[in-house]
Amino acid sequence: MNKTCLNCSSAFEVTDDDLKFYDKVSPVFGGKKYLIPPPTFCPDCRQQRRISFRNERMLYKRKCDSSGKQIISIYSPDSPFAVYDRDEWWSDKWDSMSFARDFDFSKKISDQLKDLYKDVPHVAINNTNTENSSHTNFALNQKNCYLLFGAGDNEDCLYGQFIVDCKDVIDGLTVYSCELCYEGVASEQCYGCKYFTHCQDCSNCTMVADCSMCRDCIGCFGLHSKQYCLFNEQLSEDEYKRKTEKYTSLNQNSILELGNRFNELKKALPHRGKHIYGSENCTGESIYNSKNCINAFDCKDCEDCKNIYFSPKTLGTMDCTFCAPDGNRYCYEVCSTVNLENSMTNFFVWNGDDVFYSLESHNNSNIFGCVGLTNKKYCILNKQYTKEEYEGFVPKIIEKMKEDGEWGEFFPVAMSPFAYNESIAQEYFPLTKEEVEARGWRWKDQKDEMPNVEKTIPASKLPPSIKDIPNDILNWAIICEGTGRPFKIVKQELEFYRNMNLPIPHFHPDERHKRRMTLRNPRKLWERACNKCGKDIQTTYSPDRPETVYCEECYLKEVY
Repeated sequence: MNKTCLNCSSAFEVTDDDLKFYDKVSPVFGGKKYLIPPPTFCPDCRQQRRISFRNERMLYKRKCDSSGKQIISIYSPDSPFAVYDRDEWWSDKWDSMSFARDFDFSKKISDQLKDLYKDVPHVAINNTNTENSSHTNFALNQKNCYLLFGAGDNEDCLYGQFIVDCKDVIDGLTVYSCELCYEGVASEQCYGCKYFTHCQDCSNCTMVADCSMCRDCIGCFGLHSKQYCLFNEQLSEDEYKRKTEKYTSLNQNSILELGNRFNELKKALPHRGKHIYGSENCTGESIYNSKNCINAFDCKDCEDCKNIYFSPKTLGTMDCTFCAPDGNRYCYEVCSTVNLENSMTNFFVWNGDDVFYSLESHNNSNIFGCVGLTNKKYCILNKQYTKEEYEGFVPKIIEKMKEDGEWGEFFPVAMSPFAYNESIAQEYFPLTKEEVEARGWRWKDQKDEMPNVEKTIPASKLPPSIKDIPNDILNWAIICEGTGRPFKIVKQELEFYRNMNLPIPHFHPDERHKRRMTLRNPRKLWERACNKCGKDIQTTYSPDRPETVYCEECYLKEVY
């Protein structure tokens, strides 16, 4: 079935397998199946719509609307929502059922949910089991961590996104099981590495990419089980130590020199068309131990899925984003959900089954159109029903949603509690203020406050070597070279740079994150030919890019 996206007007295909999936996960009420219709948006626009509800990185100081104490929140002080401190929100001091209301058949469900969403208090920040890690969001089991987002099981880590099971890692993006590492991207099980991308099981390497099981290498690309290599040249141990002595303590100039030589090296070498490991019948990027997953990105231990992103341990699910650590089963159009089963169109919902069109609700089953509920059954718009009443009423709501064109669709972007540029959608689908407002969505102008410091210094004026940085830098505001935004260095961070012989960064943490994002290809697949054998492949390298790209078979023959 060929369709045209109602949002961007691009053509997209709904396959027979897609139709079988919609039939399989369609809910049954009173013995009747209520079929999920084919989508009206293309996969990218559906993804954009889902993640417009997820604010990861924008943190604000504000008061808790319950206790009045100062808190860190993903909701700005001028947000129209009631916001409770995490512990207050999870306590029994308030009752989300007190906001219950009857379903109004004269209104769309999206309008009724938007009103309910405005009234029910929101949790200030989304982290659980944290110690000295208040400035983390969508984070679980953190100790001594700062400005981590989408993270789990970390200790002494700072400034990262999708950091899991790491210790002493700073400035990372999609990094797993690493220790004492800096500026790592899409890598796992590395130790003592700096400036590395798509690496596995490497140690003491600097400025490397697409390397596996390498030790003591600098400026290398596409190596396997190598040691003492400099710009892909094999050296003896003595030669390596002599030629790399100048890189023992890095400064901005040596990093720039390394980067330039490394980028020149990459131009002449073949690139892997996809990073898919131990998987069968999968398309996408960064897929591990999975089977029958199509258009999947950053996924592990998944099966029979399509259009999934950062969603480990997920089964039989389509259009799913950010469901770590426990995954979902037989779900459709969900974002920031964990351990859901047989559910559809949910945002930030943990642990449940048969949950539909709900937000910020946890440990529930058989609820429809609810906000902020915990440990409930058979509720609609936060109102309690008997099982018989619920199963008789929901079909009437679905019929109304069909009339309004809302059944099977995710929540509209305009319903998001965040401005578009506060959400993670701005990272993956960047728009200008004018473009956002032309779509009828909100934009929030951001303004940095100058920290209360003893000294302000442009980053370009910083001493180039970490050996010349005084302890007093903790009382300075550094002006970012790229954006002009002020930022500070924290004590834990300074100690890390000294231990790793790294210079003080010249860019604001947000700008560093933005630059790391460019080191990964877009989450989009193109058809192109292998530059070695000519076979058609799907890859995240668009056909007009200059890199030499090999299919998996040709790449493995070349490298191994």
